[in-house]
Amino acid sequence: MEELFQTGQLGTCVMATAILVETLLERGGEGDIAEAQSAIERLVTIPDYEGSALCDIWLLRLRALLSRALGNDRAYHDLVNRYRTMAESLGFERHIAMAESM
Repeated sequence: MEELFQTGQLGTCVMATAILVETLLERGGEGDIAEAQSAIERLVTIPDYEGSALCDIWLLRLRALLSRALGNDRAYHDLVNRYRTMAESLGFERHIAMAESM
């Protein structure tokens, strides 16, 4: 992950982070939630992040999953709704399907 961030490959960083976060949250071991949260926040530090629909949509999904793992139902439902709305507005069919399954 460190190498991906250092080389500034936005798309690869986003996908690798998504896989890492989802894996950590599914595993649910000691420290996994904190590590997932740290990985999510790292995406925001990518210089080319601002205004990237790719990054924004994945961040909504990952933050929703993190909220669910933390037991914050209110935030989870809000983030899922925002995620689905964004996916629909962009026409991202895969994300629409993932949002609906949440």
